[in-house]
Amino acid sequence: MLIIILTLIILFLINIFAYWIIVLKQKIIYNKLRGLYKKIFPPIWIICIVLIPIINSRFFQLFFNENISYFHQYWLWFILIGIIIIILGIKIQSLAKKSLKTETNEGDSLKLIKKGVYEIVRHPQYLSWILIYLGITFILDSFIAVLWSPILVILTETLCSLEEKYLLSPKFGDYYEVYKRKTPYRLISPPYNYIFIIMGLIVAYIGILNIIIV
Repeated sequence: MLIIILTLIILFLINIFAYWIIVLKQKIIYNKLRGLYKKIFPPIWIICIVLIPIINSRFFQLFFNENISYFHQYWLWFILIGIIIIILGIKIQSLAKKSLKTETNEGDSLKLIKKGVYEIVRHPQYLSWILIYLGITFILDSFIAVLWSPILVILTETLCSLEEKYLLSPKFGDYYEVYKRKTPYRLISPPYNYIFIIMGLIVAYIGILNIIIV
């Protein structure tokens, strides 16, 4: 099981690395490859992060002895929280796609999208992926996935920052800088960020309790 999880994490990191190599290359030979990989990148990202909590789930303890419970007696509460988070993530993804579709139908696919959910956060699709991942992690009670969560958030924040610096700002110039000032949050805006900080502290506290009890 650990080998499978490690393979998924390595594939996840290679996917990000390959994406940026291809995107930043300005040679003509990379143009078609760039368009193709922009379509491949999200599925690989999603598959990797979703499979980690599934494989390391408490449900599969019979098959993988390494799988241990993180939440123990609090699991039922986190199943409920996980369901709420997944619904929220799906809703944000739906709103982001709706905004994208609306702007594309207006005839300018290169237009900077800043309406709808994009007025609240600059990268709602990445946010929705993280929320769905957290929800699945809580429901399946995956120890490794819980530990991987803060790393995933940091990597996603870094990816958002790189996209803005090397893709969006050069493409839209001052127009994007104005948008950044109006919508200052890449992923989670207040007061929702405080909710996730509190949740993170609670999850960490449960982990400490489990270590002390064991």
